[in-house]
Amino acid sequence: MKADIRREMLSKRESHHKEKGHLHCIAIMENLLRLPRFVSAECVLLYSSKGSEVHTADLIKSCLSLGKKVALPVTKREERALELYWVKSSDELKAGAFSILEPPATPERRVQPSDVDFAVVPGVSFDLRGHRLGYGMGYYDSLLPKIKGTKAGLAYRVQVVERLPEEPHDVAVDIVVTEEKIIECKRWLFRIVVLASGRGSDFQSIIDATKPGGILHNKVEVAALITDNPEAGAISRAKENGIPIHTLPCPSREELDAGIKKILDQISPDLVVLAGYMKVIRDGAFLSSYEGRMINIHPSLLPKYPGAHAQRDAFEAGEKVSGFTIHFVDATLDGGPIIHQEKVDISGCKSADEAAAKILVREHVGLPLVIGMFADGKIKPNKAKGAAF
Repeated sequence: MKADIRREMLSKRESHHKEKGHLHCIAIMENLLRLPRFVSAECVLLYSSKGSEVHTADLIKSCLSLGKKVALPVTKREERALELYWVKSSDELKAGAFSILEPPATPERRVQPSDVDFAVVPGVSFDLRGHRLGYGMGYYDSLLPKIKGTKAGLAYRVQVVERLPEEPHDVAVDIVVTEEKIIECKRWLFRIVVLASGRGSDFQSIIDATKPGGILHNKVEVAALITDNPEAGAISRAKENGIPIHTLPCPSREELDAGIKKILDQISPDLVVLAGYMKVIRDGAFLSSYEGRMINIHPSLLPKYPGAHAQRDAFEAGEKVSGFTIHFVDATLDGGPIIHQEKVDISGCKSADEAAAKILVREHVGLPLVIGMFADGKIKPNKAKGAAF
């Protein structure tokens, strides 16, 4: 998906640059030079532009004339890393890796990333949260976490989109400067997509938790409901709360998995929650793309009683204690790494339905709590190795 976006954005950038590129670059530079955080910065990291990137040659000269310490990156291809060095004059820049102009890489000019007050970075595209799409080689991905100062992207307006797909290692910029405006990037709500096949009571518990007074209010957004059942009760719950609905009654499991993945790729959620979704996801590409970012809630203490009739199976086996499990999703039936379990006493229950109802009450408390822990960063979405609750 990123490759497709990259190709589209490079084409748009090229066209936009050819139209009035020089004037756009001047406007972007002027917007940056007026920015208070840039004005006060003593040590700035810039980049040497190439092709249709926002041009920085005049920006480098302006910063040097203002008496700022200007650092530029030197590409170390073997290490797949960037090292930073002082530049004293534009005249000393020479073509280096990828034909990008670089300063002399002498030891006395070496700059540590922690010394940078303000970093200006290139990008193929940026979104409103500051997430950046680069060229896919990872050089800035390894550099940006080491920079504690303000991070800014330079971009034409056509390069800025609402939301880009992201990876766990991505570091967002704080500001995006275009020819039209300065965008202060803000972290949006933690976005989830729910998959459900039935009545949607667990889905409702998530919705309720996002409302004023709920533990997920102003923290989590339910971006969509995806269901394989056009008669699912979860659909009416989504409609009542203005949540987008995607119904996929696909004739084959392969088509269903592919259809769900396509929708998820378009939405790019932070977490996928299976809440009463009655299918096992088998598609390897789907599972790989969302490994560690897809969870399921199951009404038993796994590994006991997997499958669709867990409460009945536990009751008929004479269990005195059952409960529910929240786990990461893999290709097995209710078999992914466990995140959280809660025991529920069902010893006094007279029927399997009574046991199921008692467990469900606790599910409605536990599922929003776990989602909240993901949103707070207490459970890392990229590590499908289980987690303590």
